[in-house]
Amino acid sequence: FRQVLRMGAVSAIVLAITIAKGGKDGSVLVECGTMEYWAIKISTIPLLVLIAWYCGRELVDRDSLKVRMGYRFQPSEMQWTSRAAVHYPLVCISAGVAAGLLGIGGGMLKGPIMLEMGLPPSVVAATAAYMLFWTTASTSIQFGIMGEMLWGYGAALFVVGLFSSVVGQVVLGWFVAKYKKQYFI
Repeated sequence: FRQVLRMGAVSAIVLAITIAKGGKDGSVLVECGTMEYWAIKISTIPLLVLIAWYCGRELVDRDSLKVRMGYRFQPSEMQWTSRAAVHYPLVCISAGVAAGLLGIGGGMLKGPIMLEMGLPPSVVAATAAYMLFWTTASTSIQFGIMGEMLWGYGAALFVVGLFSSVVGQVVLGWFVAKYKKQYFI
């Protein structure tokens, strides 16, 4: 639950920065294209790097404590080392940038990355859905702030997406339970 609160706090900070930057009609705080505008726009980068560093450090410390206490990691369990805490976020950032530039979903790239990390498919699917939730919420809010959101289409697509997700989960759960195979995920 703490991680969800942390993601909510990060999203709130990025939202505040987005509001300060302004949207389609500009901001009441700064004029588009000024030095102040670009300072606000770029301020998210060091902030997010700092948060990623803190979270990585926390994961490394947690797993180091587990090792010192004699914990044995399962083959499908991620063990965070200092190298992994730098390597995987950089790979995921690169995947996110590539996905944005190519216009494809980041899950198409991050899913295989997580599988390569040795995570089980069920964990990969849940993690990808969690990341998708935050990315979609952030993007929708930013489009709303910029005045580019078509609310009727957004509401219709939300209902279709929610219904499709529920049906997909039920059908997928049935396949996994019936055939006892994780590869359907």
